[in-house]
Amino acid sequence: MTKSRSPAGLEEGQPKHPSRPLDERAAAASAGRFIDVPSDLPTPPAGPSPYTPPAGPSPYQGRAPPLLGYSIREFCRAVGISVAYFYELKQAGLAPRTMNLGSRRIISVEEAQKWCRERTEASESARREARQQ
Repeated sequence: MTKSRSPAGLEEGQPKHPSRPLDERAAAASAGRFIDVPSDLPTPPAGPSPYTPPAGPSPYQGRAPPLLGYSIREFCRAVGISVAYFYELKQAGLAPRTMNLGSRRIISVEEAQKWCRERTEASESARREARQQ
């Protein structure tokens, strides 16, 4: 019967398996330490590598269903406004229409796109009027 040495019994600079070279970065990372990578190391070539996985979803991955509606918070995040500003717009009659879905309020993707088009047209017409004056 042979005795195997535990990792704790290994010295710092000694590889665990004598047939494998010691990689300082791998040893440091496995011990929970990180070391700086010297800048003189070669960088991998640009472009696709033979080990790069193919682009696009994997055939083994489940696909998410298409997005059909936003919650108010998701809509605000997508458009880049705060929820408070959404309710200010709603009070002024400028927010997109919402629909009730149980206890949730949903904004359909089509309604969100329509709202974005309307806001863009309104801001462009306001700019044109300001230039004419």
